[in-house]
Amino acid sequence: MRERIENFEHDVATMLDQLYALGAHPDGGTYRSLYDPAWTRAQELITSWMVERGLDVRVDPVGNVVGRLRGSGDGPVVATGSHMDTVRNGGRLDGAYGVVGGILALGALARSAGTPTRTLEVIAFCEEEGSRFTNHYWGSRSIVGLTDEREADRSVDKAGTSLAEAMRDQGLDPGAIGAARRDDIGHFLELHVEQGGILESEGLDRALGTAITGITRWDVVVTGEANHAGTTPMNLRHDALAGAAEMVSAVETAALHAGAPAVATVGRLSVVPDQINVVPGKVVLTVELRTPDREQQVSAGKAIETALVEIAARRGLGIDLDLQHDHEPVPMSPDVMEAVRATLDESGLPYRRLSSGAGHDTQLMSRVANVGMIFTSSRGGISHSPLEDTDPRALGAGVAVLAGALRRLAYGS
Repeated sequence: MRERIENFEHDVATMLDQLYALGAHPDGGTYRSLYDPAWTRAQELITSWMVERGLDVRVDPVGNVVGRLRGSGDGPVVATGSHMDTVRNGGRLDGAYGVVGGILALGALARSAGTPTRTLEVIAFCEEEGSRFTNHYWGSRSIVGLTDEREADRSVDKAGTSLAEAMRDQGLDPGAIGAARRDDIGHFLELHVEQGGILESEGLDRALGTAITGITRWDVVVTGEANHAGTTPMNLRHDALAGAAEMVSAVETAALHAGAPAVATVGRLSVVPDQINVVPGKVVLTVELRTPDREQQVSAGKAIETALVEIAARRGLGIDLDLQHDHEPVPMSPDVMEAVRATLDESGLPYRRLSSGAGHDTQLMSRVANVGMIFTSSRGGISHSPLEDTDPRALGAGVAVLAGALRRLAYGS
């Protein structure tokens, strides 16, 4: 079955616009955070789209919306989907594209291919971004059994509302979080915009996902000696900020030396006492390393740690390296990749293989299912921004690829 791209093109654009309007700010950008009013309206809209396409719909104990096209057999579920929440001042595609694309793909399959052998589902995950409670992947983590009521009680937003309280306001029971866990999903395939500029730079609109990046992240505290900026000679200073500046450069150098696809970033830095006439006595910064190559992740991580410790010692500074997490890369499953590859080849559309530098719900779903990803180009490589955009024809083509891959996985053809 080959779905007509132009049909998807119109529907996906219309639905994305409708979802974007929920939480949209007059000056641009949208914001739907977990369990807020805009999120609630989005959940209702997504539910209505699923019902319109004949899917059986349920909301699980944490607010994930699941649309089901029941199969004739008893095999594990073939699922697709993405997240319905956004970052602050977000765009119209991140997460939303995978939700809308999944609904359209299942609706098209129900009309054109009939009853699947294996049950098909589209899952609108309740949360992925961590914008309100900093509990990233709350929806997919709940499905794979990595959340509980204690976490909901401990997590508090900036207004002082706990995640558990926010759940109760939605009519959800924090005590039932464990019931969101599932073990019946055999395959999961996510459609997503690239969130980078590689495809556009090569004149391509689609890619076969190969892996999701590994992430190593440190909190670093550099300790020097605060002193008068006018009376302390340069050779007698223990300037924490000067040392931190050299460390920032060393992090960049380590990533460049490691080579592509490794990237490293110092994204946050605070200075104490942060005063114009005082030599800084302490600097707190974050260091993040990303690469889909585990061997490179380990070697580059060691290089970064060694460089930072050496700089501190040479400058007479104290340093505390606190490893926050070290998440290994997640390779995509061969059988899901093959379903996507065969569909892309059949379409005759050009594509490339691509690893993701961003995190996705798919990496959590890999704990319980064989997983894969399809990427569609991002204009200007922009994401997490109101400027996030993709050519409508490319969006439609991406949904067509998703439908074809799901057909291969759930219908056996």
